[in-house]
Amino acid sequence: MTGEVARVVIGGDVFQVNDAVLVKAPGANERYVGRIVSVAVENGAVKARLCWYYRPQETRGGRKRFHGVKELFSSDHYDWVSVNTIDAKCEVWSLREYQELEAVTEFDFYARFLYRSSRGEFRPEKVPVFCKCAEPYNPDRFMVECDQCNDWFHPECVNETKSSASQLDVWRCPDCRLSKITGEV
Repeated sequence: MTGEVARVVIGGDVFQVNDAVLVKAPGANERYVGRIVSVAVENGAVKARLCWYYRPQETRGGRKRFHGVKELFSSDHYDWVSVNTIDAKCEVWSLREYQELEAVTEFDFYARFLYRSSRGEFRPEKVPVFCKCAEPYNPDRFMVECDQCNDWFHPECVNETKSSASQLDVWRCPDCRLSKITGEV
């Protein structure tokens, strides 16, 4: 029999189109992440067509300080793989959904960029930046919001500690504290 199927059962788990999955490549230490686009049987072999996610270190430019540990990039890279390489289901959330998780497991990731692998380009090309370091948001790094200007800062970037910044009922960034002292608006 040859043709497309709606789902496949591997080791008692059901995998179907649109599931995000972890894939174990022979000889690889780390599992890859892909989204099942289709499943087909060809000459008795069951294969899944995956749209791959990239980790920051796998892209042109590599991992940056603002990339989170669980950050992935959606991509335009597709491949057929044997379903026997599919290891487990996982979830790839938007950044907002990821931030709202009560507990992050080893099977939770987030994606906020599309990586065009053939061109080495990202979409969007620019994202909002915060703090004195002018970096995009990283959910793995603690930030505090200034109660006066509403900008966000990493405590270490403004010579503070996480504990000192988070214990205050009202926190002001250095610029706002200075303007309060000097009477500037």
